[in-house]
Amino acid sequence: MRIFVSGASGNVGTTIIRALQGRHEFELAGGWCLEDGADLGVLAGIKELGVKATNDLARGLDAANPDIVIDFSATPVMRQNFQIYLEKNLDVVVGTTGLSDEELEPYRLAVKEKGLRWTVISNYGIGLAFVLDFIKKIRPFYPYVSIIDRHPARMANAPSGTAVSLAKAAGGEPAQVESREVYPHVLAAQIEGAQVIAQRMPYPGPYSEHEITLGRKDETITINIQDHSSEIYMDGVFLAAEKLQSLPAGSFIREMSEL
Repeated sequence: MRIFVSGASGNVGTTIIRALQGRHEFELAGGWCLEDGADLGVLAGIKELGVKATNDLARGLDAANPDIVIDFSATPVMRQNFQIYLEKNLDVVVGTTGLSDEELEPYRLAVKEKGLRWTVISNYGIGLAFVLDFIKKIRPFYPYVSIIDRHPARMANAPSGTAVSLAKAAGGEPAQVESREVYPHVLAAQIEGAQVIAQRMPYPGPYSEHEITLGRKDETITINIQDHSSEIYMDGVFLAAEKLQSLPAGSFIREMSEL
């Protein structure tokens, strides 16, 4: 299966290129990033692979002729990228976050109309998939929900797509609190009925953390998920790539549980 990596020189992109070397069912077909002409293996910190990067996505896809694109680029270019993938009738695994459900809706409809297969998932971590399932099961019994979204200060968007996914899993009527806000928004944002706080600090590397607390009278449950490298996403990314072309035509997958 020929794989093209968009965002090939980024943290996740280089991790994908390194991980591909140990998976014989996949072949690196090409990659898109700013470093035009650079060897993708060198960009990923391994040996030369003889596969060059391109800074022209459309031209690179034509030359590579991939079976699947894996896109971990950046939110500002996603609309442009999506349009190119649609025009070229490509199946895609997308991990870039920052687009709302409303912004994604036209692409979902286009994928359905063209009979393509896309996974657009904010976090491919296996652990998160289990946590989301657990939250959905217990949420009816716990009316209070608070989510803290911790990322490095350079994180592009707030909240993270993972925090939004957690809020959707905990969706429901928000619990009423008696506290009056003395300062605007001090009680945090409300997303799908959950209280969400985005905390940005100078954490090192690709560290991320999500802390979810659910409460009812006299009891709270706190779950903490810490990710220390992008390698933890690889099992989920390649699971999506393996299953993508066997999904029904027109599939637009938004959660790991659907895989």
